[in-house]
Amino acid sequence: MRGLLADVNVQGHMGYLRFLLTHLDLWPVLEELKIELVTFGDLALPRDLDDRSIWNRCQQDGWLLFTENRNDDGNDSLHATLTDSWRVGHLPVLTLANKNHFEHRRAYAEQVAVDVAELVFGVCHGEYRDQPRIYVPREASRVPTR
Repeated sequence: MRGLLADVNVQGHMGYLRFLLTHLDLWPVLEELKIELVTFGDLALPRDLDDRSIWNRCQQDGWLLFTENRNDDGNDSLHATLTDSWRVGHLPVLTLANKNHFEHRRAYAEQVAVDVAELVFGVCHGEYRDQPRIYVPREASRVPTR
């Protein structure tokens, strides 16, 4: 696995996620695994690429897709793709459960970073490949809302 690809709706959040991973001293572990955090621009992907093509590219090239909640409209939506194409062993999609909380609540954002680090580490070691989509933070109820 190569790393985490930020979807177009969270590309601006990748820098903050990287900051949090560094601040929480989680980045060195991911760096040892040669994990990259990239955006569509880094991979020269068009911003309007359909969900199915994005998912296929991630599977082919070893990227975990980090997204907000993509739509479920049409045959090429992420929902349709996961329903008809995902199988055990494929890379899961990491979905930010609440982008507003990530932007405005530090404790929430830190829990997202901790969960992302754990999930990336686990996927690199063959774990979490039995779930098509994983929401982060994984247990929103444990995160302070203030």
